[in-house]
Amino acid sequence: MVRELERERLKSTTFPETAPAANPVFFRTYSRRKEAGVRETWEQVCDRTLSGLIELGQLLPEEAEILSRMQRNLKALPSGRWLWVGGTDWLLQQKNFSGAYNCTSTNAVDWSAFGLMMDLAMMGCGTGAVLEPKYINQLPPIRNRLIVKVQGEIGSTRTEQRREETEVKIEGNLVTIYVGDSRQGWVQSYQRLLELSTNERFTQEVQVIVDISDVRKAGEPLNGFGGVANPVKLPGLYERCALILNKAVGRQLNSVECCLLIDEAAVTIVAGNIRRSAGIRQGSGDDRLFADAKSNLWQQDENGNWRIDPERDALRMANHSRVFHYKPTLEECIDAVRKQYYSGEGAIQWAGEAVARANCDLLKSHEQKVDFLKAYAQGKAEAWLQQRYPIDVNELEHRLARFGLNPCGEIIGSNFHCVSGETLLITRDGMHKIKEIVGSEVEIWNGQKWSQVIPLKTGSDRKLYRVRFGDGSYIDVTEYHRFFVKDRFDKVYQEVQTKDLMDTSPYTIHTEPFTIQYEDGLNIDPEYAYTLGIAVGDGTTDRNNNPKVRLYEKKSALPVAGSKSSERIYSYLPTFIDVTDLGFSGEFLKSLKTNPESLNVIASWSRPAILNFIAGLADTDGSNTKSNGIRIYISDYERAYRVQLLLTKCGIRSSLNLCAYKGAITNYGIRSQDLYYLQITDCGIIPCHRLNVSKGTKAKYKGKWQVVKSVEELPGLHNTYCFNEPECHKGVFGNTLTGNCNLAEVHLNQIAPLNYKEQEEAFTAGALSVASLLHHKFLEPRYQYSRELDPIVGVSFTGLFDFFVHAFGVDWLRWWAEGRPETTQGLAFKGQEQKYLSFWKDTVHGVVWDYCDRHGLKRPNRCTTVQPSGTKSLLTGASPGWHPPKAQRFLRRITFGKNDPVALACIDYGYNVIPSQSDKDEQGNLLNDPFDPRVSEWLVEIPVSVLWADLPGADEIDISQFSALAQTDFYMQVQKFYVTHNTSATIELRENEVEALGTRIYEAIRDDEGYMSAALLARFDDLQTFPRLPFEPISKEQYEQFMKQVEMRRKTDDFHGVLSNYDFGELMESGPAGCDSDKCMMPEQNNERG
Repeated sequence: MVRELERERLKSTTFPETAPAANPVFFRTYSRRKEAGVRETWEQVCDRTLSGLIELGQLLPEEAEILSRMQRNLKALPSGRWLWVGGTDWLLQQKNFSGAYNCTSTNAVDWSAFGLMMDLAMMGCGTGAVLEPKYINQLPPIRNRLIVKVQGEIGSTRTEQRREETEVKIEGNLVTIYVGDSRQGWVQSYQRLLELSTNERFTQEVQVIVDISDVRKAGEPLNGFGGVANPVKLPGLYERCALILNKAVGRQLNSVECCLLIDEAAVTIVAGNIRRSAGIRQGSGDDRLFADAKSNLWQQDENGNWRIDPERDALRMANHSRVFHYKPTLEECIDAVRKQYYSGEGAIQWAGEAVARANCDLLKSHEQKVDFLKAYAQGKAEAWLQQRYPIDVNELEHRLARFGLNPCGEIIGSNFHCVSGETLLITRDGMHKIKEIVGSEVEIWNGQKWSQVIPLKTGSDRKLYRVRFGDGSYIDVTEYHRFFVKDRFDKVYQEVQTKDLMDTSPYTIHTEPFTIQYEDGLNIDPEYAYTLGIAVGDGTTDRNNNPKVRLYEKKSALPVAGSKSSERIYSYLPTFIDVTDLGFSGEFLKSLKTNPESLNVIASWSRPAILNFIAGLADTDGSNTKSNGIRIYISDYERAYRVQLLLTKCGIRSSLNLCAYKGAITNYGIRSQDLYYLQITDCGIIPCHRLNVSKGTKAKYKGKWQVVKSVEELPGLHNTYCFNEPECHKGVFGNTLTGNCNLAEVHLNQIAPLNYKEQEEAFTAGALSVASLLHHKFLEPRYQYSRELDPIVGVSFTGLFDFFVHAFGVDWLRWWAEGRPETTQGLAFKGQEQKYLSFWKDTVHGVVWDYCDRHGLKRPNRCTTVQPSGTKSLLTGASPGWHPPKAQRFLRRITFGKNDPVALACIDYGYNVIPSQSDKDEQGNLLNDPFDPRVSEWLVEIPVSVLWADLPGADEIDISQFSALAQTDFYMQVQKFYVTHNTSATIELRENEVEALGTRIYEAIRDDEGYMSAALLARFDDLQTFPRLPFEPISKEQYEQFMKQVEMRRKTDDFHGVLSNYDFGELMESGPAGCDSDKCMMPEQNNERG
């Protein structure tokens, strides 16, 4: 089917002339570099993303044709993440994740949560932080004052000598932090500094030296993630954090101080041009300090220059929302609207509506929903559900937890089939604890091939169960984690959840086998790898901390790299030689011998290098067995387990066995650690020199099948993690292949209002693209009953306002200008709006559910949403999401890293460039010269005119005067008649509308109309608070003048061609950001009018 589509290429689609920002956005955000270094065209992106999606979804020819035609003609597009990574050549898989998966939520209960959020942000994942008292009160009090000094120069250490991991040395009250040259290195240095503030070992103020010499300098490539480094704000991060912490000595941090610490890391990341950070901070509805955090953040001096409060500068990196688990009062609603008017922050989130929508499969009538919401507001939701439905405790907990919102606010849900944060993932680039790579794009083995996923945190305070296997490994999982098992009599592997594993068969069961095919990795010299393995087995360090290896008798002939001494003979020792100058540090050797996590780096090596390392370990600490295999003896389970995973990555099964307990008496004294051995029968490809591996054979016993031995509940409650593998819905967690835990968008501005067939096809295409990501054939239908299996998909649209202008004409705009009153004409307009919205919703649900039924998938209970769509809308010039445009004509400012090739191409194409909002001088004043050396980001200014700007009479309508109540009325139309998740909404208002809008929100929540959450912003022309807006309204005359200037500056009409001239440099950014809501790019505004 895919090849037929390639042969029968549909007519090539260029971006519409009415979408002048399309080329810059497309080539910045969605076009990948090909092998020759040239970026993909739109047709090539369609080829890439469609081919894998069609195969993944097993689409029928007619389904594939609709999907292809709608995407190529810009009428229905997959998610932005899909456009970026879907169907890559080296995998031909689709790697799309929903907006909820691009964003995560973390309870701020310990310092590791802060490190996790920095890690997430560095990978472009939106970060949600829950800062309600029940969480932040678990943080320890600040006890130590930190005096921070930064030493060294970035980039001064030679590349081959740089530390990748952060190292910390403590001498009394003096601490030195050597910042590692990696993402983890940055994160570790930040988290270690925070931990110093509460460490009880110190007796007085702590002198902290932060050495940044190992950090690569600006412009050096970032291997793996892509782009280049730019650590311009990193040196200041540590002093800024210390300033915040020192103010809290003797007490616990408050919610605002927690915000600042999280956001200081985000400032550092944005300044580094790694990605734009998207964030939301959720505080308690009654936390006044949190509610006032951003008051009067931006100020203007007498000359009109903008200045930000430097001590609170970082707060602009995230939106603040107040969560209400009860229905807020009228006063609370008006107060919240007033607060948002002045600061842009403090939106009310009504949790009850979210939970009700996420349980719509139970609340099947409006009356049931209203009754449930009444119980929820009274704190009786759990009892309400228990009285009506036979739900077990875990499912009940899951259902009541489905009020989480991603930073853009359009997806609601909770968490599903998950594992402990300590679970090790074998990835294509290495081996990691899943909790340490949340938000990172990594490739895991799905049982058939490498597949790209993004791990995410899925829950807190969860019960976990330890599943032990006969090969000596185990995995800690939730009750509903999915395994694929059979006994010796079965012919197929059945899907079984943790809770049912031990009841599946009267016979022994084993998990589905797999063999990883791995040929990538770092090209490490085999001799170096073998020598390191020898040293880990028989090595030590001398008085100067240099590594050395002592080889006795026959081992002296082993091919070890380094300087070998002559044979040494002593009467009381066997003959030996010493080998020095081994090529690695003593610290590295000691770490590998004592710290299990240090072995993770070996997993990033090539397969031959890993096998040579294991061979060195076997030749020193191994033996042959009677069964023609080998054994490797290793102290400490965690070290032995990681070597087992190294073997698994190389396609070799092994079993892990306890040999001797800690405390056992030996010839050398009492054993300080448990001793294990790895039994490897299939050892023929391990390049040992001392052990005989020539007779290795396929495993027949423990190494052949991974037998399930036991399931036991773990004490306490735990955080949980997972990922969504879209092709097989499987992945290797630890040493076991198990199951694991989607957004499309219709561009309505590209579709004629009377062409119902094309509307149906567009929403059908959107539904097929998200439904395909749910693909997995369930072998046991009885396990589909569980509401823990809560698949999330979302089909969104953009350009709704444009669509309705074309459908109803200028009269509809005039009705808007009047406030959308319920006149005869107004009711007719509303009836038509509802008809369209309901038709599209029914189309989406019908297609998704029909697809799921045909493919044996569990139906999602909610499938429609509206994203902010601030980026993808630019590909067609659509008004974003459901929103009206800012004006008929406006300047659109788009963020790039300074000297980004796409930005340079924009200059040649005639567009103007200015510094971004984040570029300020020492006094906090915005910089004006884009080529100032202090500037790190550019804003490209693009004049835009909406599709219908020149309709007769359209210019008579002032869109900026549309009332907040009219916007809310339209938003609620979408929320009621199309959306089943939530609608991402930003409502603009003036000061005289505060009470009316607050009252309307109060009424909508009170009367159970479906209101959940919306962001509010002061109108630009009412409160002149935002410098360098993403949108700036301009008149028709200004637009024409700007366009003349663009034409005068333009050097070429071939954007792709001029981009190619710059495209042999490195990208500053790669892929779509974690959030593309316009509000995420807004600075916070002044609280008081000048």
